[in-house]
Amino acid sequence: MTVKKSENACWSKCNFGDKRLTQRALYIGDCLRLKYGQALSTVFKNAGDLKRTYEFLANPKTSFEKVVEPSHYQTAKETKNLPLILSIGDTTFLDYKNGSPESLGKTV
Repeated sequence: MTVKKSENACWSKCNFGDKRLTQRALYIGDCLRLKYGQALSTVFKNAGDLKRTYEFLANPKTSFEKVVEPSHYQTAKETKNLPLILSIGDTTFLDYKNGSPESLGKTV
């Protein structure tokens, strides 16, 4: 397990009360950054890393809030002096359950 700390400076500030969990967070973050959007089973090179990732996510000492907190602080720091920040979101919900594929029109 190797991690480039310079690329994960934000992740290194996670506070789980256990240095091993912080190291695991760094490794998971680096792997997810490199293969963003892919299934965990394809992100990790071997079954052991995948298992340790699931164990990390299930650990009561870890939480979504603790993982993202350093990123929120980093974003606040970087945007502090900007005159305007746009926070754009999409609340669109598409429901295709009641239509047939043909009713949706031409598909590619």
